[in-house]
Amino acid sequence: MTRAKRLKMKDLERATGVGRETIRFYIREGLLPEPERPGRNVAWYDESFVERIAVVKELQRKRYLPLHAIKALIDGETPPSLAEAEALRAIDGTLYPGARAAAARVSDVAKRTGLSAGEIRRLEEVGAIEIVTRRGAQWIEGDGVRFVEGWAALRRAGYADALGFGPDKLRVYVDFVHWLAREELRIFARGVAGRVDRQTASRMAEHGIDIVNELIGLMRKATLLRYIAQGNLPDAGAAGPPQARAGRGPRASA
Repeated sequence: MTRAKRLKMKDLERATGVGRETIRFYIREGLLPEPERPGRNVAWYDESFVERIAVVKELQRKRYLPLHAIKALIDGETPPSLAEAEALRAIDGTLYPGARAAAARVSDVAKRTGLSAGEIRRLEEVGAIEIVTRRGAQWIEGDGVRFVEGWAALRRAGYADALGFGPDKLRVYVDFVHWLAREELRIFARGVAGRVDRQTASRMAEHGIDIVNELIGLMRKATLLRYIAQGNLPDAGAAGPPQARAGRGPRASA
């Protein structure tokens, strides 16, 4: 059996064109795994490091995702190949052109929805929306505005803090959606990489998002009704994303 080729740091630098400080930064940030360390001042890197560094640089260079999002995407034992990364990059910025909701100030959204600015910030704290600061004002961009409006509708429907329905309860959805999105991207990229052109991949992604959203809604509704009909609550943690059950669920930075 042929042993996997092992590289020293200088060999890895030469093979990737990336300096050692950047490589060490990637390791600290979890973008690369820890190398094999047989001694205090000795580290060996196998050839998978070359491929993984190339993927990270491709996603960075094409401005597909920031580092923390790249980390969420490549996290795991089988990060995407360069072909798969290119398939993802091909649909970046092509989905729903012109359909993004306009940005709005937090203060304006609070006034319109009846929520306090503090509660809107609590939605950001759990990772449900993103708030950005521009020219001294706080803004909510894109679909975050619609999310806040939806949360306000839940409040009006009776989902109050006093009944235990605070923004912190959204964490289960945030964690699940992060896990689900990563799995969906992996499945999609591995399916279309090298098999369809950019336009076809974009069309498939856009239609797939809408169709799968509907399918998920139908499965969720059917499952809720089944549990209700059974007359008891399922055990907490008895089912869920495999990574979450194994203690490897999405981190807050994902």
